[in-house]
Amino acid sequence: MKRKYLALSLALCILLVLSASVLLVACNRNPQTATADTTTVYDMRLDYDGGRTATLDADVLYCNTTGRDLDEIRFHLYPNAFSEGSPNPPYNETDKSDFFYNGESFGKIEVLSVKTDRTSVDFALSDNKQILSVPCDAKAGDFVAVSFECLLTLPECISRFGVTPDGVNLTGFYPSVCVFENGEWREDAYTAIGDPFYSEIASFYVTVSMPESFVLASSGTVAESGVSDGKTTVYVEAENVRDFAVCLSEKFTRDYAEFETGGNTVRVEYCFVDDAEPERTLALAVNAVRTFSETFGAYPYPALTVVQSPLNAGGMEYGTLVIVAPSEDRTVYEQTVVHEIAHQWWFGVVGSDQINCAWLDEGLTEFCTAYFYALSGDDDTYTEAVAACRNYYAGYERLPEEIGFDGSMSRPLCGFLAEGEYVAVTYMKGFLLFDALLQVAGREKFNAALSDYFASNAYSIATPDDLIASFENQGILAGGIVDSFVSDKAII
Repeated sequence: MKRKYLALSLALCILLVLSASVLLVACNRNPQTATADTTTVYDMRLDYDGGRTATLDADVLYCNTTGRDLDEIRFHLYPNAFSEGSPNPPYNETDKSDFFYNGESFGKIEVLSVKTDRTSVDFALSDNKQILSVPCDAKAGDFVAVSFECLLTLPECISRFGVTPDGVNLTGFYPSVCVFENGEWREDAYTAIGDPFYSEIASFYVTVSMPESFVLASSGTVAESGVSDGKTTVYVEAENVRDFAVCLSEKFTRDYAEFETGGNTVRVEYCFVDDAEPERTLALAVNAVRTFSETFGAYPYPALTVVQSPLNAGGMEYGTLVIVAPSEDRTVYEQTVVHEIAHQWWFGVVGSDQINCAWLDEGLTEFCTAYFYALSGDDDTYTEAVAACRNYYAGYERLPEEIGFDGSMSRPLCGFLAEGEYVAVTYMKGFLLFDALLQVAGREKFNAALSDYFASNAYSIATPDDLIASFENQGILAGGIVDSFVSDKAII
């Protein structure tokens, strides 16, 4: 298949005619949404061999919006957390045998070459090989084109990245630009607890090649596809999203539905391996997108993909794609679908610092999972969820002091004792914080506050102060409530 998209190897030609306010990112294409002039652009070619290896060529067009001159750009290499001997692996040693389903089969990303503006450069890796530093000479406002040639080795594991019993999860598989904040690059390490990812909005143009027997589910929308010499090649566009993910399987069955929301047509696709009631799952996903759109603000993308794929967690969210792990418990499975879809509002469009302030997206999303049922007329399910959260959190509050339980909410992922404490503080206590705000504000003002929060912080990275400001815009003095929960002064 001939690829029409203009690869970033021609970025220098673009830069010659680039104005400060317009970024040309495509040729012979009419993107449905305009790419912001400062948005990082990823143009990637991923070739999967059907086993444990894939090649990746990635061209990244980065705009220096830091306000200062840069002599380097830093990138996360998340796959190297899956390498043998990683100092911060994506699993706990106690459940390692459950993580690797076929012995210890590690993975990694090898960077074979790097170019900036077409010129080969030496690059540096951090000691843990998870941060890549690329030299550059970028004045404030300059664009830099960085090209990578990489080789991916996939672990055999039940996780975000690797070969699973049902297919392949490819998330965080590419060199991802670190966030530049407060005068330095954020180099947060991978953690087994929580979601150790922090990124800004970007646009992705990705070509995926794979054996013809595989079916692709990905972020974005498929613009072109074709089959040749036993391989399927698919070209995907995902604009103004937080990140990009791909799932591949020879077992996928695909179904979809389209509906109107906010004046736009949204296609919700469901890719599953084993679901006795796929029509019900798809209808639930559509209802969740519609309900959250009507309550908080219209879903801004043309598509959402729900993928059933093995994970060592219930689910995981990515730009316009959510992964839900199979479950024998239908109620748990459906609630996970709703939870991950809610993340498209809180994490996806409205970003936050998941490393140091995980409650701001996870607590709000866990609340919205139960609130979805209340908005759908099922107040009993919401009330039961509140009670369950109180009981779960109370169990941790009663732990002996010497164990070291800490109820403070704004702290780094590495500061939690274990997964249970993380869930108790970020999910459960976060849920109860938003329930408290709902009780004080009432449903009408509460919805208006979250709508304001969504509209005011779309495509940016929000803070707790931004959340408080949106409630104060509705006349709700939320600062004291939020602080009492976050600082662990509230009596629950």
